[in-house]
Amino acid sequence: MPTVRDAMTEDVVVVGPDEPLERVLRTFASESIHGVPVVEGDRLVGIVTSVDVVRALASGEWRELTAGDVTRKAVTVEPDEDLETALDLMAAVGEDRAVVVEDGEIVGVVTVLDAIRVLLGE
Repeated sequence: MPTVRDAMTEDVVVVGPDEPLERVLRTFASESIHGVPVVEGDRLVGIVTSVDVVRALASGEWRELTAGDVTRKAVTVEPDEDLETALDLMAAVGEDRAVVVEDGEIVGVVTVLDAIRVLLGE
């Protein structure tokens, strides 16, 4: 049975809560990603995803916002957790990604697409 470690991306881009949302958008574009964990020091504060960004853009005031203004609670999983269990957790809360944490440290991010690729053997 595959684990989260088999599917996760290890090179995690993170931002701080004071990061201007415009810079977060540029990070999404330059890194071709759809979400970033928000950290303060070594502590995971939450996550900003493309859905959060769309809501902020629709508000019309996005240029004044920071990552912290649109951060929401992140789903977290451990790297040795069963991949299907992690998918069940993401589905239960309506998220398409989870931050992978080991011993209190961010070690990766896993998305539904990452998991599908592993489950299909790609």
